[in-house]
Amino acid sequence: MNVFTKSIRKIMGWCPNAKALETGSQNIPANFEVYDRSGEKPGNNLSRMKRIGLLLTSLGSLVSVSSLALDLKDKVSSIMVGIGTVLFLIGIVLYIKG
Repeated sequence: MNVFTKSIRKIMGWCPNAKALETGSQNIPANFEVYDRSGEKPGNNLSRMKRIGLLLTSLGSLVSVSSLALDLKDKVSSIMVGIGTVLFLIGIVLYIKG
């Protein structure tokens, strides 16, 4: 075997016992029960309404803070802060309701 092939195998993590390790792995049936049929991961317990609420809350905060930070004209700034506040409140209501 030449040096080039050896170096590629070393970089790729080739091991002469790789097949022995693959055959030794087992699937435990208890692990399959953790996943439900919807395909969601077990740690993801937020409902869809709560996720939408968090999204609207963060968007409302972003709109309000950015309109104040950009120092827009008085009417535009007040409209943007109003829209941001409404989005923020709707997001909180959806999060609490969900």
